[in-house]
Amino acid sequence: MGPDRKRARELLGEQLYAYLMGRPGDMGPDEADPNEVALARFKLVPRVMKARAHIDVSMDFCGRRIAAPLAVGAYAADRLFAADGVLPVARVCAALNLPLMISEECLTPLDSITAVHDDCWLQIRGAGPAERYRELIDAAAGAGARGLLVSLLAPTHIRPGLYPGGVNIGAEIAARSLRTIADRVDPRPVPPFPSWTWTDLADAAEYAARRGLPVVAKGVLDPRDAVLAFENGCAAVMVSNMGVRNLGRWVPAPAQLPAISSAAGSAGRPLILDGGIRTAPDIVVARALGADLASLVRPVVLALVNGGEDGVMTLLSGFLDEIISIISWLGCETLADLDGSHVVST
Repeated sequence: MGPDRKRARELLGEQLYAYLMGRPGDMGPDEADPNEVALARFKLVPRVMKARAHIDVSMDFCGRRIAAPLAVGAYAADRLFAADGVLPVARVCAALNLPLMISEECLTPLDSITAVHDDCWLQIRGAGPAERYRELIDAAAGAGARGLLVSLLAPTHIRPGLYPGGVNIGAEIAARSLRTIADRVDPRPVPPFPSWTWTDLADAAEYAARRGLPVVAKGVLDPRDAVLAFENGCAAVMVSNMGVRNLGRWVPAPAQLPAISSAAGSAGRPLILDGGIRTAPDIVVARALGADLASLVRPVVLALVNGGEDGVMTLLSGFLDEIISIISWLGCETLADLDGSHVVST
């Protein structure tokens, strides 16, 4: 059982809850998440008589040892969901040694977050002029961020009205006279055109590298694009359809993971699955399908809304315990022992 969605809906109100769930216009409000459906097709295959004295689910991610193949993903407008914004989540991630992704649309100043947790990654839009992304990179480096995520899939709304859940969260932020991390750097709106090219991404990755920040390309669904992202300087790729917040007909991210893993495997750099991760078994399945780690967002926000910092700690520490148990039942000792033989598609 995950966090109580019904109670969170009552606490947040219809508008904020609709934004959090993010259903696009071509999906019904109660239609199943395609990413969740795709992940549920994969079942785990246990192995018996392979008891292990010690289970280690820690791993290296971009030069740092983390506790498990799990990161907490970015979300916007954090202080609309909790008075302290993302800070309680940051404290839990620091205590558990898990990476935390921070949206440029977060309302809590970045340096306030990095003061709590030293493994924060700033997520920026792959849109707008070089001046904008360079200033955001400088701000991330100055605040002590560990790296950057660059959203490549639908980073802006090209036509008006196509907002996740039908909610213009930017207008809601402005109506409350609040400022995002990006607003503090460059308050000008991000234009949808001209769109970025691979040259722009390569420039951003090179500039970030000079500031000591690795770059993760987010929103990759085609194996060819994963290869190009690595060729253009990215340290990792996030396989993501942005939570099907823009279009319900995007291919489910879990369905693309094996092909992307196969195409990009020779690069030897990390893959992250973003989309549909709701339970600890989902994280193990993602790892078996080729992801190095999985990104968890909505369950964390729901846990925060329902139970505050204690709720987030209960959720994430419970996930870590479950991952250790599942790895043991699969007959593995470390994550390196986990592979495609441990999952079947039904």
